[in-house]
Amino acid sequence: MGQGDSELIVTDTAAVLIDAGEQSAADDILADLQQYGITKLDWIIGTHPHADHIGGFPDILSYAAQNSDLTISNVMIPQLPDDMIPTTRTYEKFLDGVDENGLILTQATDITIDLGSASLEIIPSPGNDYSSLNDYSICAYLTCGDTSFFFTGDASKPEEKDLLRSGALDGIQADVLKVGHHGSRESSTADFLAQLQPSYAVISCGAGNSYGHPHSEAVERLKQYCGDQIWRTDESGTVTIQSDGASLTVSTEK
Repeated sequence: MGQGDSELIVTDTAAVLIDAGEQSAADDILADLQQYGITKLDWIIGTHPHADHIGGFPDILSYAAQNSDLTISNVMIPQLPDDMIPTTRTYEKFLDGVDENGLILTQATDITIDLGSASLEIIPSPGNDYSSLNDYSICAYLTCGDTSFFFTGDASKPEEKDLLRSGALDGIQADVLKVGHHGSRESSTADFLAQLQPSYAVISCGAGNSYGHPHSEAVERLKQYCGDQIWRTDESGTVTIQSDGASLTVSTEK
C-alpha cells in the first residue's frame, strides 16, 4: 500500500494484521476486512514503530473502539531499548488507540500463535543495540500445511545477520518471502536468502518512491531463488497469495 507495508493473514478461524501502512492506508485496510467478513482481529502486530508501518493503526483502532463490527483482541510490538522508543505523534496516537480498546501491549517473545489451519511463529529481533529501528523488526513464520511464509518488517543486514547467528532461523525455509525493508539494498542478503530458499517474493514499495526501492542488487539476489515470481506492489497493487496447504495461488489487484 503506497510506500507503506501491511499484510493480512486470514485462516478458517482467525485473522492477523501485520503492520498497517501509512495513515492513508487505514480506509483500504478496513474495506478489506469488511470484504473478507472479518469482525475480529486476533492480533495486530506492529513490526516496528515507523509511520509507514504503524501509521494506519490509529484509525483502525479508533474504528474498532467505536463500532461493534470489529474487535481487536491483542496488540504486539517489539521490545525496544528506552532510548529507541519513539515520541512521534503517530506512535502516541497508536498508544492512544490501544488504550481506547482497553488493550495491553504485548512485547514480542518466542511464541507460536494458533490460527486454526495455520500457525504463526513469532521471531523477535535478537539484537538490542542497533542504530536503526528497522532492525528491531518482529519477524514471523507462517506455516499452513506444507506451505510457508516469512514476514520481515524492515529487517536489513544487521538483523538478518543476527537472526542467522542466533539460530532463530535454524530449520526454517519459506515458500514466500515478504521482502525486508521494501527491497532496499541492505536487505535480503545472500546468506539470509540461502537459509530461507524462497520461491516467491513480495516487495511492498510505492510507485516512483524517492528511496529507489526496490534496489536492483536486492532484486538480483531474489531472482536467484524466485526467478520471475517476484511481485511488487508498485506494479501489481495488492498481492494476494492463497494456500490450500499443498500449493499456492497468486492473484494481484492490477
